[in-house]
Amino acid sequence: MSQQQYIVRANKGKARIWLEGKRLTAAGFTQGTRYHVSHVSDGMVLGTDPEGAKKVSGKASGPIIDLSGKGCGILATGDNVTINYFNGTIIIKLTK
Repeated sequence: MSQQQYIVRANKGKARIWLEGKRLTAAGFTQGTRYHVSHVSDGMVLGTDPEGAKKVSGKASGPIIDLSGKGCGILATGDNVTINYFNGTIIIKLTK
């Protein structure tokens, strides 16, 4: 498991979470991997899923997940979140 502290950024006035690099690869989110997003009361959960509606973008050497606007669920610009990377799962929760 890997953990990251993150502040939700803004893009065109909407919340944006930008994840990239080695943490994604280590968690099994390589370029082209399909995944689903589940919104929970204090954040969201991303899970690899061959039938997932979303796909990891970027290059093989640098995968990218870009969540913005409604895709960020309850998370808003400026929120402090903790991101936990597990094998096949990423959990993003508000930091209390």
